Amino acid sequence: MTPLEKDKQFSMILMTIAKLGNISAAAEALFMTQPAVSKIIKQRETQLATRLIERRHHPLQLTYAGEYYLQRLQHITAQYDSLYHGLANLNEAGHGRLVIGVTQSLGEQILPRLLPQYHAAYPNVDLRLVEYPSSEVENELLNDNLDLYIGVLPVDNPKIHYQLFAREPVYLLLPPSHPQYRQTTKAVTLINDCRALIAGQPLILENENSGFQRLLAQYLAKNNIEPQIVLRTASLDTGIKLVQHNFSAATFVPQMVWQSHPSNVPLATYQLATTELQSETVVAYKRDQLLTKQEKAFIDLAVKNGMTT
Repeated sequence: MTPLEKDKQFSMILMTIAKLGNISAAAEALFMTQPAVSKIIKQRETQLATRLIERRHHPLQLTYAGEYYLQRLQHITAQYDSLYHGLANLNEAGHGRLVIGVTQSLGEQILPRLLPQYHAAYPNVDLRLVEYPSSEVENELLNDNLDLYIGVLPVDNPKIHYQLFAREPVYLLLPPSHPQYRQTTKAVTLINDCRALIAGQPLILENENSGFQRLLAQYLAKNNIEPQIVLRTASLDTGIKLVQHNFSAATFVPQMVWQSHPSNVPLATYQLATTELQSETVVAYKRDQLLTKQEKAFIDLAVKNGMTT
């Protein structure tokens, strides 16, 4: 029996004794034995170092301390009941708050597909979106400033759990001024190896702590490719715009992000024919976090509406 359950039981014992004036009658009314009720009363009086029942009177009466204790006990247990009932209503009725962290480039592509449906299903949830540089999102989650975050694998922190909901190819973009530029069409060219295009050549990458950058770093290291990194940026969008304006460097970008940047610039666009380099998007949360109904619903919606290639 929990402490709250014990308090509720003792509250009923005192209230019944005050009504019937007899421990045996109270025990019978509560479907308990008289020795059990007497033992509970004695233990509580010993614990409180206070006499709660005036045994010299017949019928029995509560002492002034007993009346005060019963009144406060009923108030406290009622507050707890209200608290738990309120929490249950919040979950069932879809109330509450959901704080989602996301980088700008991912947010612009993914959230318009998810939030309208989510809001229609949970109109009373207070939605809050926070855009962070990708290097900061994981820390904000671990510091309890976020409920969920949307990011790109790999996620290296063992304290973070995630659910995959989107997988897409990664494009390599080359502007006309790039030393390896060879074509004038925006059509995607499948290649087996990008070494010849970027080894020793100028390249724009994201900041080192982003999930997408970690993905690229793993690919480059695995294949012993060493490009000339001329610029790092906190935003994939910045890298794309620089390439579109003929900055003499290539850049990698997920397919979905690239498709949101229409351009008349004749960029050379490449994709690996294998699945060795793919961007995997996840919705993440703290591993020890007890997910609310609203959080679970958002994760389920992301998985349901996710895309894989």
